Amino acid sequence: MLEKNGIKRVPIVSNGKLVGIVSRANLVQALASARKEIKAAAATSDRMIREELLSRLRKEPWARTSRLNVIVHDGTVELWGAVRSRAEKQAIRLAAELTPGVRAVNDNLIVESVASTLHLAIA
Repeated sequence: MLEKNGIKRVPIVSNGKLVGIVSRANLVQALASARKEIKAAAATSDRMIREELLSRLRKEPWARTSRLNVIVHDGTVELWGAVRSRAEKQAIRLAAELTPGVRAVNDNLIVESVASTLHLAIA
C-alpha cells in the first residue's frame, strides 16, 4: 500500500505523541529477518523429525538403522538404504508417515534380494 501510494515513511504515534518513523526499507528488512527465523524454525523441526523417527526405529528389533539414511527437508522425509524385505520397507515407510510433523515421504529403500544376501554371507 505504501508503494502504491508513493509513501516512503510513516509516523508512529502513541497517545498523540510521535514515537518513531517507519520506512519502507525498515519493513523490507523486518520481513527478511522474519523469513530467516521461519527457515531456522523449519530446520529445527526437520532435525527433530529425523531424531524422532530414528529413535522409534531403534526400538524395533527388526529395523537395522545402521543401514538407513534418513534426510528431512521442509517436513519431507527421504528414506535411503537397504532393507531385508518388503514388509520391513513398508513398516519403515509407515513409521515415517506417522511421525509428527512429516508432510511427505519419499521412499528410496531397496529390498535386498535373497541371492545377494547369501553371497554377502558366504564372502
